[in-house]
Amino acid sequence: MAVLDQINGRWGKAILRAASVRTNLDWGMRREMMSQSYTIRVDQLWKIYCA
Repeated sequence: MAVLDQINGRWGKAILRAASVRTNLDWGMRREMMSQSYTIRVDQLWKIYCA
């Protein structure tokens, strides 16, 4: 964290940040587009064939 603080102190605030910190807080998953299937149904999985 000390190195991170030094880099941010030299080059400007929030130049580097931890990967867990979100950069765009406006983005969010559309809840209305979520599947209503909360479990996996094997009969609904796609089948892919390779020749």
